Amino acid sequence: MYVTPLSYETKSFNDEFTPCVKEYSNHFGFFTKQKVEYDYDSLVTEDDEPVDSIFSERQMRLLTDALYTSWSVDRIFMACANVGIYGDPPTVPIVPDVFLSMDVKLADDIWKKKNRCYMIDVFGKPPEVAIEVVSNTVGHERSSKLKRYESLGIKYYVIYDPEGHIFKTSLHAYQLQSGKYVAFPWKRIQKNGIWFSDLQLGMKTQKGLYQSFNTEWLVWFDHEGKILQAGEQKAKAETERANAEKQRANEEAHKANLEKQRADNEAKRADNEAKRADNEAKRADNEARRAQKALQELALLKAKLNLK
Repeated sequence: MYVTPLSYETKSFNDEFTPCVKEYSNHFGFFTKQKVEYDYDSLVTEDDEPVDSIFSERQMRLLTDALYTSWSVDRIFMACANVGIYGDPPTVPIVPDVFLSMDVKLADDIWKKKNRCYMIDVFGKPPEVAIEVVSNTVGHERSSKLKRYESLGIKYYVIYDPEGHIFKTSLHAYQLQSGKYVAFPWKRIQKNGIWFSDLQLGMKTQKGLYQSFNTEWLVWFDHEGKILQAGEQKAKAETERANAEKQRANEEAHKANLEKQRADNEAKRADNEAKRADNEAKRADNEARRAQKALQELALLKAKLNLK
């Protein structure tokens, strides 16, 4: 069978967003096989535009750090903050504050353009969770961003609005059903938080201290209801636990020392009692000897008197 040499062509889609693609054509007789690969090098993967508040930066760090530090799961995953997601084909990216994708891993060469962001065509699937932290009224979290995540096939979309910019309550979530987002029951979120049953992972708000901020945070929790802690929180908790154990050990040692002192005092008292009893016995013995001697002297005196 005759095979023609591999030919290369560069073409563009008929829009202003999709990067150029390379079409690899290989002719086998009457058949043509084409493989399309996107020109990732033409994509803008970093633009240095995001400007976040200190709280938003801390919140994003807390969510990603806590998963890698405390989540015990037998599946690999990727959790990122402020990293762009490109659809298939890769057009204009959307940049969630945080996303979580299961059963994927980073490429060995993270410096290649196609590995610098989350390309759905490269990873073969969209992330499971996208999270937006609302910091103003113009972020379009309830409108265009919701529609975009929906179109990308991201199963769960979470909106955290701590200051009440676009919602009356802080936490809201949506689940993809038949290609459309359906809101989680509001009352259930207020009572129990959000539960992603297929991930065995949940989210809720909880007041606590992180990175010198003592405020309400959006946190993860596992199937046992245990809050997933970030590295700093876990280290602090371990330090507090170790200090508590040390204090308990010190208290136990002090208690044991007091018990030893009490036992020593009891032993001394018993020894003193024994000595006192011994002295009493000696005194009684001396008294008995003295009485015996007195009897003997009395007997002698009587004998003398009888002789006279």
